[in-house]
Amino acid sequence: MSAIRRAAIALAAAAVAVLLAVPAASSAATVTSLAKGLDNPRAVAFDADGHLFVSEAGHGGTICGGGGCAGLTSGISKIENGVAHPVVSGYFSAASPEGTAATGIQGISILNDWRIFAVEGETAAKAPPGLPPELAQAAAAQLGHLFEFTPHGKRTIADVGGFDFKWSGEHLSLSSEEPPGSAKKLQFPDANPYAVLATGDGEWVADAASNTIDWVSNSGKVKVVAFIPNPPVSDAVPTCIAKGSDGALYVGQLTGGGNGPGAASIWRVEPWDGDVSKWATGLTAVTGCGFDTDGDFYAVEFSELGFESFAPETGALVRVPPHSSKPITVASKLSFPNGFAARAHQIYTANWSIAPAAGSHGHTGEVVRITH
Repeated sequence: MSAIRRAAIALAAAAVAVLLAVPAASSAATVTSLAKGLDNPRAVAFDADGHLFVSEAGHGGTICGGGGCAGLTSGISKIENGVAHPVVSGYFSAASPEGTAATGIQGISILNDWRIFAVEGETAAKAPPGLPPELAQAAAAQLGHLFEFTPHGKRTIADVGGFDFKWSGEHLSLSSEEPPGSAKKLQFPDANPYAVLATGDGEWVADAASNTIDWVSNSGKVKVVAFIPNPPVSDAVPTCIAKGSDGALYVGQLTGGGNGPGAASIWRVEPWDGDVSKWATGLTAVTGCGFDTDGDFYAVEFSELGFESFAPETGALVRVPPHSSKPITVASKLSFPNGFAARAHQIYTANWSIAPAAGSHGHTGEVVRITH
């Protein structure tokens, strides 16, 4: 996933000139913007009362070096009447100097009316060097960690990123090469917790860099349950996780560099024994997925052109029939979409999820509702 972030920074920077000139997504479905001005929005989730929340990876900060900047600009917001109200703020964020393609709080999942489970990306082992004490402490305490937030406070559940970084270093035989075919640099050890699914008994976490599906108990014990197989080129990069009515987990993947359109799959993971099998193929650069209220499965594609060729208005929402090899486009012309949440005949996702912080109109991320 670290290679993905580097590619995102370079490619998104090239899109800055057209960013504000590109209209909102258009398609046969109705796409409605619910809140604008978000700071690199990623996951979206509803609580039991129907309130919509969004994670914001932030835009880095004012401490810069090595081609990037860091700060405490990541958090979580609640969307009400077109306005995003911060409910969690001051979390570690790293990004390009323009604020593009930030790493911060990425996945969120909510139980009941206000139990928010969230994962910070990366791991303390990959924290930017030379940070001042306050930021260094935040990076060590937050990067790669799984948290629970309630109206009464927060708790740190586990250092998932730290666990996966160590695990991947012990399983180098599963690593892909960077660049592909070079045999010069293995992508392991690596970690980047990206998505979380809370169940009440514990949390499932998809790590987009160790390519693992982890189970985290309520006591904070982390266990690797499954490894998502690498494609012929680069690595798997699992980015979303949903639970089906059959009790199995369904995992979408972005795929690493060098994978073109159609290279991504939806994987079915049996949580009781970790067996992994392909459930659907032919997808591209998946960044969000899940089931709607009718039991249909959907995936959010960051770009239909493939991750390394992404551009504004090339993202899509697709419906994925079971055991299919060609998804059905529901909404197209989305711009760098990320995350998934569903209500009856409505899908919610974040648009402009890697948008730069700079611009005359402020932050450019938004959450949209797709009615179909």
